[in-house]
Amino acid sequence: MQVQRHFSLKFVFLMPLFLVLLVFLLTTRNYYDSLIRDVDDEYSRIFAAMERASKVITAIDYSFSNYAKSHYIMMLEHNRQVVDGLCQMWPIDLMLLSEGRNHDIPAVDINYMLIGDEQLCDPESEEFQRISGQVSLAPVLSFLHDIDSYLLGIHYIDREGYFMSSPDTYAKNVTKELLTTLKARPFWQETAINKDHVTLSGPAPVNASNTEVMSLSMPIYSEGVHQGMLSLDISYGELLDTSGKLTGRLHIVDTDYLTPSSHTLLIRPLSIEGVVGSHSIYYQFDWMTEVKSFFYFERYSLMVIALIYLFSVIVLFFINTRVEHDYFKDLAAKDPMTGLLNRRGLEAFLSNAVHGQYIAIAVFDIDNFKSINDRFGHDVGDNVIIYMADQIDVSIRRNDAAARVGGEEFVIYMTGNDKAMLQKGMLRVQNAINEDSARAIDAGFTISGGVEIVESSAGCSFERLFKAADEKLYQAKTTGKDKLVF
Repeated sequence: MQVQRHFSLKFVFLMPLFLVLLVFLLTTRNYYDSLIRDVDDEYSRIFAAMERASKVITAIDYSFSNYAKSHYIMMLEHNRQVVDGLCQMWPIDLMLLSEGRNHDIPAVDINYMLIGDEQLCDPESEEFQRISGQVSLAPVLSFLHDIDSYLLGIHYIDREGYFMSSPDTYAKNVTKELLTTLKARPFWQETAINKDHVTLSGPAPVNASNTEVMSLSMPIYSEGVHQGMLSLDISYGELLDTSGKLTGRLHIVDTDYLTPSSHTLLIRPLSIEGVVGSHSIYYQFDWMTEVKSFFYFERYSLMVIALIYLFSVIVLFFINTRVEHDYFKDLAAKDPMTGLLNRRGLEAFLSNAVHGQYIAIAVFDIDNFKSINDRFGHDVGDNVIIYMADQIDVSIRRNDAAARVGGEEFVIYMTGNDKAMLQKGMLRVQNAINEDSARAIDAGFTISGGVEIVESSAGCSFERLFKAADEKLYQAKTTGKDKLVF
């Protein structure tokens, strides 16, 4: 019987480790794919928000270009004051209800301010007359400036130098110097160049706060004449806020002036129909932060991986223990020289064997074995023993058993329902050994044996059967050898 080798300690620890590393890599890839999907989702949200904002400013531009009308009476409903050489105007009634509408309909809160030279506050001035034709659209700015959380404000800068803004907090921080230099600023120049498009600029901090904003701007034309500029401010932080969905940060940069920082992922141009700009969006990640996030979000998967490793090692150790136990158990029942059963192994086999009607126990012994050892040496004697064991093994049936119980003494067990067939079986074994014995030593050798055959119902013990067969072996030895005595 060939003994299955147990796993080495290196295999026990490294094989599960290899499998666990494979699962870990798959988990890492799954996390990476999930990160890419989340970033793509955020990109889609940002693109949709920018498209919506561009539609807002386009709609306001359409209103300014086509529907500006004079509403002088409305100007009388505005507060007016001059501060630091600038005229500030804002609505008296901050709750607006459309004319003719039922008063059960909620009024709309409006919040805007107009600012310009101090002549703007003079009802007789040209500036006042000009703004009266546009101020009816100021509530529209108020309605739309906070339609989405990321929209900070909407501003109209007229060519004559006055400023209309919603909410009024922006206008309150406008200075006379700013008004006089607006047309020379890059914002005005770039927007004027892109006559038929929306211009994207920023991100940049605003004077009113430390908030970074991006601006969508476009020139206003009426009957082909340039009237001013319309600008919509977008909160950069609000627009890119992922609400904790991503560990790293999203950034938008104007690639004409800046290049994306290191550790960037998924750099894409911020391409929006009808919007001109050289901006790109990217995801900036930090290795340590991402690793911490990975271990946090995949903690349960990693726990399962660790348990799989421990379980695999324990299972392999258990298999090792069982294999080694079976190996040593088998080793204890086998003769190390021949591979046949030893006496203990034969007794264990017989205790579990299913017997036929008859049981046959034979004790075989090599004739003149001592003289073989003395003449040819113990190595040849060992070869003779091994040869005899091999011949016995190939001559008996699968349900038979053979054992080496002494130096040159062998026991054979057979069972069956025909006594004569059992006798023939024992003779077959003897003949197989004798016929080819020259393979072991040139002169060949013979064997003698005693065979005890009894009915299995008699319940004879192995010791009793062995003793009876051994006595018959002695009889064969003393009456000429090279024979079996039944």
